[in-house]
Amino acid sequence: MNQNKNRVFIVIDDDRINNMICTKMIGMSFPESDIQTFLLPEEGLNYLQTYNQVEDKPNAILFLDINMPVLSGWDILKKMEDFPETRKNSIDTYMLSSSVGHLDLEKADNHPLVKGYISKPLTKAKLFSYFASSTVEEVK
Repeated sequence: MNQNKNRVFIVIDDDRINNMICTKMIGMSFPESDIQTFLLPEEGLNYLQTYNQVEDKPNAILFLDINMPVLSGWDILKKMEDFPETRKNSIDTYMLSSSVGHLDLEKADNHPLVKGYISKPLTKAKLFSYFASSTVEEVK
């Protein structure tokens, strides 16, 4: 898994326990990765707005919760649509949610910035399974 060395993971979720789980699973799966977590969606969006602006960083993998206060995951995606193309292309977005509603799955599948939909909780098996997959499907 050398291609995952020094990879950047960003988790935006208002659930502290989920962020701890994500940090643990990502750290176990990709130990040399940089992991950034944000409890406040606004802070996460601010980070995304400046990601790769100054430094030449590797593409980031964004795990984005859907249901959050103030800004939902869909609100953040709407704001990301206005990012410069180079910034949009440097962030691979995956919805990470406890919602298994068909509308959310369909919306994620049809959104141009969303690479996939992963049901919580994030596990090592899901990380490896998803990143080995080339299709946009829900990982169970």
